[in-house]
Amino acid sequence: MTIARDLRWAVRTLLRSPGFTSLTVVTLALGIGLTTAVFSLFNAVVLQSLPRVERPAELVALDEGSASYPAYLYLRQGTTSFSGVAAWANRWFALSGVGAADRIQGVVASGNYFEVLGTRPALGRFFTAREEESGEPIAVLSHATWAVRFAGSPSALGSDLVLNGVPFRIVGVAPRGFRGVGFGDAPDVWIPIGTWPRVATGSMARLDYHRRSWGWMSLFGRLRPGLDLARARAEAEAVVKREAATFPDDVNGEIHVQPLARAAAGAGQAADPARLLGLLLGAVFVVLLIACANLANLLLGRAVSRRREIAIRQALGAGRARLIRQLLTESLLLALCGGAAGLVVASWALTFLARVPVPGGGALGDSGAALDLRVFLFAGGISVATGLLFGSLPAFQGTRSDLLPALKNPSLQGGRRATARSVLVTAQVALCLVLLAGAGLLLRSLQNALATDIGFRPAAVVHGSVNLGLARYDAPRALRFTEDLAARVSAMPGVRAVSWTGSLPLSGDRDSESVRKDPAAATAHEVVDVQAVGPDYFVTVGTPILRGREFRKALDAPQGPGTVVVNEAAARRFWRGQDPLGRRMNIYGADRTVVGVSRDARFRSWSDAPAPMVFVNADQLGGEALLSSITLLVRTDGDARAALAALRGAVAGLDPNLPVFEVRPLQETISGLLMPQRFGSALLGLFGVFALVLAAVGIYAAVSYSVAQRTREVGIRMALGARASDVQRLIVRQSAAPLVAGLAAGIALAAAVTRMLGGFLYGVPPTDPVTFAAVTTLLALCGVAAAYVPARWASRIDPIAAIRNE
Repeated sequence: MTIARDLRWAVRTLLRSPGFTSLTVVTLALGIGLTTAVFSLFNAVVLQSLPRVERPAELVALDEGSASYPAYLYLRQGTTSFSGVAAWANRWFALSGVGAADRIQGVVASGNYFEVLGTRPALGRFFTAREEESGEPIAVLSHATWAVRFAGSPSALGSDLVLNGVPFRIVGVAPRGFRGVGFGDAPDVWIPIGTWPRVATGSMARLDYHRRSWGWMSLFGRLRPGLDLARARAEAEAVVKREAATFPDDVNGEIHVQPLARAAAGAGQAADPARLLGLLLGAVFVVLLIACANLANLLLGRAVSRRREIAIRQALGAGRARLIRQLLTESLLLALCGGAAGLVVASWALTFLARVPVPGGGALGDSGAALDLRVFLFAGGISVATGLLFGSLPAFQGTRSDLLPALKNPSLQGGRRATARSVLVTAQVALCLVLLAGAGLLLRSLQNALATDIGFRPAAVVHGSVNLGLARYDAPRALRFTEDLAARVSAMPGVRAVSWTGSLPLSGDRDSESVRKDPAAATAHEVVDVQAVGPDYFVTVGTPILRGREFRKALDAPQGPGTVVVNEAAARRFWRGQDPLGRRMNIYGADRTVVGVSRDARFRSWSDAPAPMVFVNADQLGGEALLSSITLLVRTDGDARAALAALRGAVAGLDPNLPVFEVRPLQETISGLLMPQRFGSALLGLFGVFALVLAAVGIYAAVSYSVAQRTREVGIRMALGARASDVQRLIVRQSAAPLVAGLAAGIALAAAVTRMLGGFLYGVPPTDPVTFAAVTTLLALCGVAAAYVPARWASRIDPIAAIRNE
């Protein structure tokens, strides 16, 4: 009954102040909503990186780099710390026979893969340990592929799925939401290890998966009950070292053991989404803390107008604990209303965030983030915590008044509240500076990256990839296809140049090969990055040839003398101070002549300096070089997007069953590599602006309240001859103390916090003085402006009216 009375009183009190109530609820809705949206992403990517898996805390990743199948068997049989050890490898497959031809992601897995994970099929069954090496062509579909390709029909069981031209019988469907165990993975199909020789193509078809020297698999295991990670790690390391002693030529003897959930969340990856989302979650918590400080300041000011009410209730016998409970009930009611509205804000924010692209293709929406039960519980918990946080200080301060003075003059005895307001303003300014510094660093990093000369011009270029090996092409047919497709695309209107490449610039994909720069002198071999490209590659990507020429179909016949183009870095490394043109070098087992020197371009990543690179004429490597994933590049005269459909149509016109994938403008692909900087700077900037507004409002409210409390003092000063400018300077100077303290604390705090951004920064240190100076100046100017407005209002007070009213 007491709680019900408190709630009724709180509702009536808040309804009597609709302006204050509305402002508080809107502020909380924004703060709690943004926090909930970012937590939903963090929950999907990090906390639930292994959905639909039993007891994920027991699973560990056993990383040997790339383990061979015999190494997997050796570890599985040699350890006792695990109830099971499983192996898997990602592979791409050409899908046909069910709907449109497409390239899909598949997993080649051990027979106990699903058993170790503790996953249950949504339909049918999973393959078993007996089927691991039997070679029987069976497959398990993902729930999404089953829904799209078979309309969710149970009749899919027993049907055939054609992978790389081989029919596979469907025996089961994985549960909805199951994504496997790899970071960023969304497999469409799982097949047993023993079926790999049936579907392997190109050079992979010649590899025996029973060879210990062929590392191609990843491993994970489930800890036995009661065993900790340290003991399992020690045993796994001992087993791998024993294997290395037995097979020194095939095993390096190293293994890294970590929780599988951490590996599946992308910890240690270049973009490291777990770290990025963790930083954003921390940033949005900072915004919420600033909002709480602002609301606490408003409640402290509001408590003054209620001092007589509180004093009367005390005089009538209400104890302090009873009054504190009443005030906290009001704060909690406000917080819960803000939390409910925050769920709507979170839903809108997730709709927007779902469209944000991520490196490698896809968007944040693919993470499966949603307002599920865990997110609802989080929103409820954060709402209650927020209500207690911003309501506690005003509740305790507001009930500490002496009874008689409060009844006589409610405006007196504000010293403690003034101190509390100053502390809250200092905290707001400090936290705001941290957010602005982080946003500024990421923005400067993005600007530096965009201003970097990457050595090629991605504008007006589109690309599309095919994998002829998966489609069971042989070498002669692959050569004919690439020639026909290049000719067909070149004849299209608006096309300026066409070429092939094995990997896109800045993709990080590269082939390192051993070369000998002077075959005649029998010089030592050196390892450099090598890239196979087609004729007209450099004009297509927009990389200038500084000396000599690039590959030309008319000059570099497939059966003619081998030719290569080197970049500036390779020319300096091999022939410093000499002319590289006409030089011979041995690569891929043949002597080839340098016909050109290209400008350095960034190939590995945006931050890596250009490395020595040797470009080999793909036409002169034979059709075998075309039996893996290759990319067609097309430079256009105008809008690159207009050529996308034409490129797809050209491929379909030559082979309607050949999947073409990753068809998009090159500019879009390159821009996606800066997603962490774009995403981080945009969100931190948004949070920073919100925090800046809150901090400015907090300073304004604190100074306005102080001016209202000092009306008589200001009137007396002006009556004694003080000018309006003197009053303005006095109030601004006195209000500057918490501002300066907040700036100093914020600089120190930001210097410590921004170090965590180091992995996302490009060309700017985490404690960049320019950024720190800029955001400090911005915050100081906003703070002074917020204090100047009420100071100017105070300078217009009529001294006689002020003294008479007091």
